[in-house]
Amino acid sequence: MDRARFSAARGLLSLACAVFAGCLGACSGGGSAVPPAPSSAQLSGGGQSNVTLQAYDALSGGPCDISYDGLIWYSVPSGAFPPTDAAFARCRASGSLHVNPMPSVPAWSHPAGQTQAIFVVTSLMENPFSPPGVAALHSVAAAAHVPVTWLVGNVAYLQNGNYEIFNQYHAQFGDDVEMEDNLEFITVGPIRFPWYVPEVSAEGAGHERMIGRLMSFGEHGFWGITWDSLNIDGTSDRGAPWGTYCADVASYKRPSPTGNCTLVSFEWTARDLTRAYFSGFDDYYSTDPDDVLLRGQFGVQGGSNYVRSLVDAYAAAGASQPLVMMAQQEAPEMIDGAPGDATVLAAMYHEAVAVGMKPMTLASALPLAQTFSNRPRAIAFPFVAGGYTFPRNGSSLYPSTMDYHDNVAGMTFIGGHTTPSRVFEYAQDPVSYFNVPLTPLSSSQFPKLTMVAASGGKLYFHFTSTTALHYGVALWADPSTLGLSGSNVSVSGRAGAVITFDVPVGASDQSVTCTNCSNATFPLSL
Repeated sequence: MDRARFSAARGLLSLACAVFAGCLGACSGGGSAVPPAPSSAQLSGGGQSNVTLQAYDALSGGPCDISYDGLIWYSVPSGAFPPTDAAFARCRASGSLHVNPMPSVPAWSHPAGQTQAIFVVTSLMENPFSPPGVAALHSVAAAAHVPVTWLVGNVAYLQNGNYEIFNQYHAQFGDDVEMEDNLEFITVGPIRFPWYVPEVSAEGAGHERMIGRLMSFGEHGFWGITWDSLNIDGTSDRGAPWGTYCADVASYKRPSPTGNCTLVSFEWTARDLTRAYFSGFDDYYSTDPDDVLLRGQFGVQGGSNYVRSLVDAYAAAGASQPLVMMAQQEAPEMIDGAPGDATVLAAMYHEAVAVGMKPMTLASALPLAQTFSNRPRAIAFPFVAGGYTFPRNGSSLYPSTMDYHDNVAGMTFIGGHTTPSRVFEYAQDPVSYFNVPLTPLSSSQFPKLTMVAASGGKLYFHFTSTTALHYGVALWADPSTLGLSGSNVSVSGRAGAVITFDVPVGASDQSVTCTNCSNATFPLSL
């Protein structure tokens, strides 16, 4: 570590602090927790104001720099910007920050160019056989040229007169079937479907996932993790990574510590990662149309626009990394669920194809997922307004979030925050159970970030820590604009990046290559 260069950068930072009245506490990391936001904040030009800002997204006057911790600052132009937490602001002209209760999604959550995202549609078949529901779901998927993976969890679907339709769908449209980890299903499946090979086990909610048994059938993947759930349908998967990951065979909710990918975990259905996190209700904000219409209360038109935005966000994140976006709907709910289910599903399926996602079955996605699901990955997710909102500090407006995981730890970051709001150290969970979440670290164990500075094409971070920890910071600026690089940098499209360090006990200086960083103020990703 170039300590002399860091010391010089610290001197420049201290000098900069002296320029602004009242800045020293912020620059040294002494800011306090952010209380609820007022409806607007008046900022005086030419200096720094220690007024409280939280999840603002519009500016009259300015431009301004805003910061949550007084260490990393983000420049925002006059007008709209993504909802972002902040506790400090400095403006070069008089300005006023406002909350827009229905902000548009940021440009970084719209795909631009090619995406590496894979789109997988499933239908869990545990309920009684519903020919009208099966036909209705198939019709929506076939119109969008999206194959369906039918997940057999009820023997009725394998009985005479019922199973023939899935052979037809397979031959004509490329649909597939997978089974629950039931010996009868696994035995009868190849008889009913000569093309069927056990690949991915359906391991739904409310019961233990039988990893040893499914692998004994020759399967190397399982479907059914419910990201961030806490006793939803009797299941608590909070702490497990979003999307796909190479699961530890001995503790399936965490990634394999060695990176071995003999077992891939697929989530139940993709979530709105931001609203699920802040609300604690992942079953309100997902890609299941009944969640959108009945729980989320978006309405048919609003729900259709909402799921399109979710698809766009995953596709945008897929510009810098391959990922799998799951979409699950139980066939009987096409008839017995919310009116408008088919309309919302059609909007989602067609949007996935329109933005360039690759539609695949679970079986065809599995070998591809094995090639990338052991990599460190970050995904930034916007706030998509509409429907029912659980208040956060009295406000209906949420900042964006960024979720990160590697095979050591998982972290969640809130828009505008440099350090994570939660950390899961996977070594704490050597065994997984369906109804027990992973163990989050106490915030008292987090390293303290006390200084940030830039010098010589590097960005420096000064930590003090009472424990050695794999830890990360988030930057909410376009990584390509900053010139961020390094094996410890995980990029999420144009939204931002997570940088990880192995922080030792005591004081330490960590750095990352940032060729275009001249100071610790960056343009906020818009």
